Amino acid sequence: MKSGTILLIGPTNSGKSTLLNKIIGKRVSLVSRKKQSTTFNQKAIKSLSEAEIILLDTPGIFSSTKKISNRMSNSAISEIETATIIYLVLDISKKIEPTLKKIVKTIYNKVNDQSIFLILNKIDKISKGNIFIKIKDYKDQTGLEDIFPISALDGDGISDLLESTKKYLPKRKQKYSKKKTVLLKKDIFYSEITREKIYDKIHKEIPYLCKVHTERIKKTKDEITIHQRIAISKKSHKNILIGKRGSTLKEIGSQSRREIAKFENKKINLFLFVKLKSEK
Repeated sequence: MKSGTILLIGPTNSGKSTLLNKIIGKRVSLVSRKKQSTTFNQKAIKSLSEAEIILLDTPGIFSSTKKISNRMSNSAISEIETATIIYLVLDISKKIEPTLKKIVKTIYNKVNDQSIFLILNKIDKISKGNIFIKIKDYKDQTGLEDIFPISALDGDGISDLLESTKKYLPKRKQKYSKKKTVLLKKDIFYSEITREKIYDKIHKEIPYLCKVHTERIKKTKDEITIHQRIAISKKSHKNILIGKRGSTLKEIGSQSRREIAKFENKKINLFLFVKLKSEK
């Protein structure tokens, strides 16, 4: 049996969370077009033939020419030394960032003998001819040999990536049950799903200023009832979040309920309450 931890690291919106979800086979990490949508490390388990992969999604690295090592999230940096393999996930459809060499250097300074896989995501956005050109450019820029062009959205290249990953894993006892997919408390996981729907529905700074708390979970054989409080700091933001006659909040709740039901394969009763942080 083989087992190891894979750390997903890379710029904001490179598709790390989408890749994690595709590998696991269902939604286990928040996916949003907005920056900083992933705010903490999310662990998930993938059982393969004779192998166990523990995947760790991390907050994105900001693209900046200043203090790149400080811009990399501390939560991502702290996990590098414990990972077996590092997936450096980049968007192949974008221009090569001038900070790329600094990002790779920062990672190299933290690794011991771990392998670094360069994952060039979003090949569905460019022509096949350009894929080969980009691979050569990235190889020249980074010096990395293990390069995998993939589409996390379509799944292209994922099977090759996982097969190569298995070869690098050390022989080790299986740590988790094959039925286990998410290493996260359910209250936090449910809160994350609702937060994702807020990101998708509400614009500007509001999603970044609110926090979702799952306050109660009641389970029966056939259904789960969840009570969540959305804490917001400004009354004007509260009104926007609720919407006219509660329409916005209702839509957020409906989308979140469907997502949770899909994951749990049970009927979900979801109750959302919006309160100012100053309110008791």
